[in-house]
This record gives sequence, C-alpha cells and structure tokens, in this order.
Amino acid sequence: MAKRLFIIDGLSQIFRCYYAPFRQLTAPSGEPTRATYVFSNMLLQLIREHQPDYLAMAMDSDEGTVFRREIDPQYKANREPPPEDLIPQIHRILQIVATQGIPILARPGFEADDVLATLCQRLAEQEIDIIMVSRDKDLDQLLSERVRLFDPLKGELFGPEELHKKKGYGPEQAVEVQTLCGDSTDNIMGVKGVGPKKAAALIAKYGSAAAVIEHADELTPAMRQNVLAFAEHLDKTRQLVTLRRDVPLDFDLEACRFKGVDYAALKPIFAELDFRRLLDLAAEAAPDKPSAPITDGTGSTSDRRYILVDNETLFADFLDQLRKQKIFAMDTETTSLRPAEARLVGMSFSWKAHEGYYLPLAGVGNCLPFEPTLDALRPILADATVAKVGQNIKYDLAVLAHHGVPVAGVRFDCMIASFVLDSTRRSHGMDALARELLGVTPIPITDLIGKGKNQISFDSVSTDRAAEYAAEDADITWRLYQELSRQLEGSDLEPLFRETEMPLVEVLTSMEVSGVKLDTAVLARMSRELADRLSDLTRQIHEHVGHSFNIDSTKALSVVLFDELKLPIIKKTATGAGKSTDAETLEALAWQTNHPVPALVKEYRELAKLKNTYIDTLPQMISRRTGRIHASFNQTAAVTGRLSSSEPNLQNIPIRTELGREIRRAFVAADADHVLLTADYSQIELRVLAHFSQDRVLKQAFVEDRDIHQFVAAQVFGVPLEEVTREQRGRAKAVNFGIIYGQSAFGLSRTTGMPVGEAQNFINMYFLRYPGIRLFMDQVIDEAKRKGYVQTILGRRRAIADLHSRNRNARQLAERMAVNTVIQGSAADLIKRAMISIHRRIIQEGRPIAMLIQVHDELVFDTPRAGVEEQADFVRHEMCNALPLDVPVKVDLAWGDNWLESK
Repeated sequence: MAKRLFIIDGLSQIFRCYYAPFRQLTAPSGEPTRATYVFSNMLLQLIREHQPDYLAMAMDSDEGTVFRREIDPQYKANREPPPEDLIPQIHRILQIVATQGIPILARPGFEADDVLATLCQRLAEQEIDIIMVSRDKDLDQLLSERVRLFDPLKGELFGPEELHKKKGYGPEQAVEVQTLCGDSTDNIMGVKGVGPKKAAALIAKYGSAAAVIEHADELTPAMRQNVLAFAEHLDKTRQLVTLRRDVPLDFDLEACRFKGVDYAALKPIFAELDFRRLLDLAAEAAPDKPSAPITDGTGSTSDRRYILVDNETLFADFLDQLRKQKIFAMDTETTSLRPAEARLVGMSFSWKAHEGYYLPLAGVGNCLPFEPTLDALRPILADATVAKVGQNIKYDLAVLAHHGVPVAGVRFDCMIASFVLDSTRRSHGMDALARELLGVTPIPITDLIGKGKNQISFDSVSTDRAAEYAAEDADITWRLYQELSRQLEGSDLEPLFRETEMPLVEVLTSMEVSGVKLDTAVLARMSRELADRLSDLTRQIHEHVGHSFNIDSTKALSVVLFDELKLPIIKKTATGAGKSTDAETLEALAWQTNHPVPALVKEYRELAKLKNTYIDTLPQMISRRTGRIHASFNQTAAVTGRLSSSEPNLQNIPIRTELGREIRRAFVAADADHVLLTADYSQIELRVLAHFSQDRVLKQAFVEDRDIHQFVAAQVFGVPLEEVTREQRGRAKAVNFGIIYGQSAFGLSRTTGMPVGEAQNFINMYFLRYPGIRLFMDQVIDEAKRKGYVQTILGRRRAIADLHSRNRNARQLAERMAVNTVIQGSAADLIKRAMISIHRRIIQEGRPIAMLIQVHDELVFDTPRAGVEEQADFVRHEMCNALPLDVPVKVDLAWGDNWLESK
C-alpha cells in the first residue's frame, strides 16, 4: 500500500478557518483565537482520523515579489489586506505547526499553489499518494490517480473522477477552463460573461481556449464579440492561471515523515490559549495513548461500565444509588419519534463518565415490570431538588408525560447548551457533538433497528444490544454536560441559557403534550372543493395547450411553455441545465405575455400544495392516543433564536390568501365551553428597531400609538397624515419591514413595482428622516466586523461569516444578516420571555388557560369562554412587560371558536 503525504494549503486553510461559522474566541490574555482554534482542531482531527505517513504545509512566501506580478502588476491588486485580528493568529498557527515537526514549505517569489505543483511533479514517479488539504479550484489542474484534494471540514476526497462529475472536465482541461473564466478574486481577466459551466462546455466542444478563439465565428454575436475582445489577453491569463512545477524548492521527503502528535510541545500553548478541549484531543491523538478505547466489535469497550438492570435485585441496587444523586443524565428509548404516539421501551441513566445503566421495560429478553418500575422512579423524577440532564430532553419529558410520569428539576439540555454557545454549529445532535467535543462516534441506531422497509421497532431489539446503545447515550449525554457546562460557566451566555432557554423547555413540553383539537370536517370539505377546483384548472390548462400533460412534472411543463408555446425563457434552473418554471418565473411570464397558462399553472401549484401539505395531511397527524395534533416546537432550528415547529409546520400555513387562512378554521377550541384566544405582538420588530436605534422620530410615533406605516409615509413623502394615499402607505410599509432585512432598492422595486431609481430615492429619504436607524445599522455592522458576531437584547450571539469577504455580494449579505439577527433575534427573546412568564403564572395561580401554539409573534391559547376577558388581560400584561423596551409594546387580542375567528 502506497504511503500518503498530506500537504496543507496553509494560508487558504487559515483564511477558511477564520471565516468558519464558529463563535468568536479570545484567550485569557485577550489574544483572538477563533482561527487558531478551528485550525488546530482541524489539524488534530486530520492526524487522528487519517494518520498521515508524511505531513507538510505549503505557504505563500512573505519575501520578494510573486512572479505573477511581473507578468501583470494588477495581479491580486483588488485584494484587501488580511483582517487585523487574523495576523497574530497566522503567527500562532505557524508556531503550533512547527512544534509538531511539520515542515513549512515556501519559496520567495512563489505561491503555495506553485509549491504544491512542484511537489506533485517531483514525486510523480514515486509510490506516494499526495493529498492536498484544500478546496482551492486552482489546484484542479494537479489532480491525478495519485493526487487528490481533501476538504477537512466536509471530510471529502476530491479526485479526477469527482472533478468530471461535478464540473464536467478533467484535470488536463482545468487550465483551459480557467483561462476562459479568468479569476475575479485574483483580478485575472477572462472572457466577459463566461463562467465555469459555460467555459467547460466550450472546452468540451473545441478542446482549448485558443481553439475557442479560432472558432469565434460559430458563437452567438455577443459571445463572439467577448471572445475576440479577450484574444489579446489569452497568453497572459494562461500564464497567470498555470501553476509552476519547477519551483527551486529545498525538499526532503524524509523530513516530512510524521512521527505523531507531540503533546508535551502543545500543552503549554494550548494551556495559554485556554484550549482545554483541544488538549484532550491532542492527548488522544498522541502516539503514546490509544486514539480510542479498544472495542470487541459490539460497541462494548474496556474502559466503560454499562449495566443492564433487568431483574429486581439489580433494580433495587440501582434505585439505591440513584436516590443518592443530586444530578444525573437520563434518556428514554421508545417506538416512535412522535412523543404522543411513542411507547416507552426503556430508560437509561448516568452520573459518572463512562458508566451507564439501562432499565428495559420492553424488548427481547428479561424486562422490568412496566408500571411498578415507573412507580418506583416517579418520586425521584418528580423531585425538583434533583437536577436532570438530557439531550433534547423535551422529547423525553413529553414521552414520560404521556405515560403519566411528570419530571421536575430539569437543569441542563446539551443540545440547547450547544445552540446557545454556537448557534451556527452545523448540528446540535448528540452524534455530532460527541464527535466534535468528545472524539467519540456513538453506536448508530440503524445498527439495532436497521433501515427502510426492513426496519424493526426498538421493542423488538434484544435487551443486551439495547443496553449497550442506551447506556452509551446516557453516558455521552453526561460527558457532554460536563464539557458544555464548563464552557458556559461564568460566560456572558450563561444567563441566556439558565434564565430563558432552559425554562422554555418546560413551557414547550406543556404545549406539545396539550396539543390542539382539529375539526376534520372542515378539512374534508376544503379537500373536496380543492379537488374540484384542481380538476377544473387541469381542464383549462390542457385546453389552452391543446393536449393533456403532467402539470406536476417540471420537465413536461418546461417543454409546453418554452418549446410548444414559445414563451420567453426567464431564467435557468439552479444547475443551469434546464429552464426554470418556478413561481417567480410563472408570475413573470403571466405579466409579460398575458398568456393564460402561466397564471393557471401558478394557481394550480398553490392549491395543490395547500391540499397535499396541509388539508389532506393534517388529519393523518391526529394522535390515536389523544385525538389531537401535537406539533413539535424546535428551539435550535433558527440561528436567530426564533422558534420553529414541525409535524405540522404551523409557521408555513399561508395567511396571505383566503384559502390559506381558511385552514386555520380547522384548529378549534377543546369544546363548546372553550374558545381559542390569540395574542399577537403588533409590529414588534419595528418597536425593537426603535428601541435599539433610539431614533427620536420613530420612538415618538410608537409613543403616540400612530399607524406607523401611515406615519412614515407622511414623513417621507412630506404630506399631512390624513392625505397619505393607500399606495404611499404600502410603499412605506414595504420599506419599514424591508429595512429589517436589509432590502436594497432593487428589492423594494420588486415588492412595490416602483422604478429602481425611485425606490433608491425613497430609501435615501427614509434614512434622512430617521437618521438614528442608519447610525444603528452602521454600528451593528462595525461591531460585528470587530467581534465576528452580533448579540440580541438578551445577549444571544450569532457568528457572522463573510463580513470581511472580498466578494461584494457575500459581504453585503453578511451585513444584512447582522442587522436582521439583532432585530429578529431580540423579538424572539421577547416572546420567549413572555411565554415563560405566562406559563409560570398559569402554574402558580392555577389559571384555567393553556398555551397551545406559537407562530412568529403570535401565541394561541385555549381558555373557558366564561372569563375570557380576564385571561386576555392577563396575557396582554405578561406579553407587554416581558422585557423593558424604550417604546410601548402593543398586543392585539381576539378570541373565537377557532383559530381563524380569533384573528
């Protein structure tokens, strides 16, 4: 087997680590360390998982002038200098790399890519596999059977086959493709209007960039003009994009032989930087320690103690130990991901690392008696003085509640702690956190129950195998708690976790367990009506086309619209391979051509989606156990901190169309003596904007309880309030809400129909009238650039990547994201606090009202018809006073027999 040389593309990876979606980090000394941490973690994971035979890092040289600037003085002239806080991190990373005996390869006048190309050339005849740790497209030309790219963040290898599959050309054509494309990032000229896909197609047809120029007469007039204009730059561009394979490099392969992690050399550096987790990872990766516990192939390991508690003697001993604990981790095993449908199969517990207990209540093998076991556990689980730890513990609480087992004293959820610490983390699931924070890969559930049509239920798994899996879950949950609680302790994120996110778990559990009643007769009637309407639309579409076809097939529809009806092509699909038939395209076609088919198809799709997604699906979600729908409310899905829901997704029920609103009629009160009460924050994000911006005029408008859109229109258009037209108010409304999302003049033009120039003038006038808003937005962006993250009113953080990007579009998107996160995230903080306060008082005062639904800025309750006014006043008071804002908070309340009538 060939030896492997891993070469890290140094600066490329360092920059990528700097811009990675990871929380901002600083050492105790104040030294910025995010890029250092991410790079060090990447390096240790690479070493541990791939065990390279040889390891080196290529760097651009700090000395001399890169030879490409001699070819073109404007080469990379558009690049901004690296961010100030990255420079010390580059030096620190080089120090860390050097301590591990990893050679740093560079040569004055050349770039890292040229160093990599030269190494590939020199080692071509040797039995060495070269893996370039990079995802730089410039390296595509080096790929071969023995040379591949490796993306450490995705864990993906990329070779000639993957290049062909993804980009449509081989390594030998990469230079030709790049020559046609140029590279705007490096200020290298290419053919105007030719991107990678078009270039690949041209090279596939003509063979080379020079041949494309020779056959320019065969191209479209516009393309021919652009190709011929580029002809004089061809040689220069080719020289710039071609990597040099003859760098006079002092290279000794044996010097790159990697002898393993030098823990002693890393320890003082990581200790200084407070990289405690990486110290553990370094210890595991060091050659004098095993990288992982030795397994026997079934998941059991030599350094852990997992106990199957499957008889009365063992259970008595377990119970005696459990009663002594002040805090423990717990987990449930069930037959369904839906708590209202799930049958409890077993429970697992842990209060010491590498130890776990599994209590089987069902399964193949000896099991504990179901009810007596739960009866014995009830006092401990209900004891609020005994702290409980979990991973997505809301699920376990809901399952146990449906089995009549209340749980109190919930103190820590690892999933939520992960989300609070870093909302941009790719996954907050246990498996991902275990791999990242513990260096452990848990037993996959599919190892026990299988996949697809052969999948079995967990109660069909032998208790021996279930014990290994379940006890490991509890053990890992306990170990994640130890690590994540350490990260939270004393941080400015701890109050958000302790005072908002964890108390909210109890609130959401209560809402999910309560569920909401559904009137299936309403949905059945709507389904029949929509079926008739869809049938009529199908008939009309087919008549206009002249034949029948599958309207649901985008391919068939594309043929009809563009090949048969000869309608103009508005845009291509995301892959560029087809003609788009999305809603935006259909709307544009209907407006531009006046042909009836696009509008009819658009209506058909909207109605079909309503029918298939909600009207026909909602009845299937009714629990057989309770007769109600039990949505799941998710705390960790939206990086802004907003809640979302699933099964069903209540946020996505349309409210702007009459039919969409009609779906809400099916959500009804518990019985004739109850009503649904809705409480909706009025323009809460604009009020949050007024609070943060401290804009005097905007604040005054809310203090005086003005119609904010009419008020803004009067200010911007310079007319009295009473003379504001409906169109003017509509434009002001579009800008008011567009500002929160960083809407551009082009975006405003599309939403209002006004010309782009007029839209820009409107935005300029808006900021002139409300200077505090512009100042606030600039301050948010400046602070985000400085810190790498933004914060909400309760201190929730979101790391914002690309704020220093050289790509203008990416940078502007990041700036919009920064402002929106502060506003939307703070509004989310507000309603969460309100929900906690309302729930707490309902429990303490025994109020006959139940919170059922949360959608955006709206809460829905079930309450007795008698006394609804009192409950409405109570809800309004708690929502208006959830957090102190510098402007009045307004809540609109209504009630009725169903959700629609309560709006």
